Amino acid sequence: MVGAAIQEPAVARLGRLPIWPSVPAIEPIAGGRTNENFRVVAGGRTYFARIGVDLPHHGIRRANEVLSNRLAATAGVAPSVIHAADGVMVTEFVEGKTLIQGEPLDDKTLARLARTLCRLGQVVVPPDLPSFDPVTICRRDLDALPAEALSAGRHRQVASILAAAPALADDRLIHADLIPENVIVSAERVTIVDWEYAGRGDPAVDVASVILHFGLEARQADLFVAAHDAAARATVRELQPILALREALWCEVQQRFAGLRGDLADYTEMCWRRLERLAT
Repeated sequence: MVGAAIQEPAVARLGRLPIWPSVPAIEPIAGGRTNENFRVVAGGRTYFARIGVDLPHHGIRRANEVLSNRLAATAGVAPSVIHAADGVMVTEFVEGKTLIQGEPLDDKTLARLARTLCRLGQVVVPPDLPSFDPVTICRRDLDALPAEALSAGRHRQVASILAAAPALADDRLIHADLIPENVIVSAERVTIVDWEYAGRGDPAVDVASVILHFGLEARQADLFVAAHDAAARATVRELQPILALREALWCEVQQRFAGLRGDLADYTEMCWRRLERLAT
């Protein structure tokens, strides 16, 4: 359910929801490679709506996304869920600054994000929530690709990275996709959105994700790890190439199942270049 061809039906579908206090004004929001996003205004209130389907090739189940978002919202980490059914989720609209890839992050905001992740780690996780293990996910993605999708050199590199993977716990709620665009900062709080990959896991995964995707230099990386007392420093370091590999393989799988859309070709190349830097 991605693309302009279904945008009008999606808008009509949202408009028919019985939750709106008045006739809604619905505006598509750009972005979202695995779902469609919308800003909805009704009755003087603003909402965020997303429409998506289960994507087995990425391990995405919308029921898990909703559950994870609800759990995180209890700790004030995620927006409150207002409606969720049949692949449609409506949450409160979070006002604030959405962080941007490549934009420098000041130490104060970084410390606030660390405290937010610490609160997330205090959420009681139900045993039926699926786990997020980046090594298992990398192996799943490799199995989904034809052997010729990667060069022999890349296959050797992948095998070497996975062989050095650290052992991980799976007893905390983690977001598992902490790119800057999934973090919204306001004066009141730091909010994390887009919970489609979330699950039980090791908090070091989220800490390492921030260091990787926000491009933190060594000083800020050390500050961030120190501010998050539940993530082992060695594990965070060892996860860097694993998570970089996960992102590169995600791109390859996305191309295979959905084709090259938007900036995916450039993003894929960036992910492989980043992995090369980390592996040397």
